[in-house]
Amino acid sequence: ADLEGADLRGADLSFAHLTYANLKGANLCGANLTSAKVTEEQLVYAKTNRSTIMPTGRKGFW
Repeated sequence: ADLEGADLRGADLSFAHLTYANLKGANLCGANLTSAKVTEEQLVYAKTNRSTIMPTGRKGFW
């Protein structure tokens, strides 16, 4: 999915499968990413201020 620049502030993305999503410039401030499948590399280019990010336990994923 191409979510580049998307405004996802406060979105509930818990358990979302974002492994191959383009999150460059996406606004995830305040979003719930608990157990979402997303890599650390993807989040480097997104705005994640006050987001809830929990590890899934899988190597390479948050």
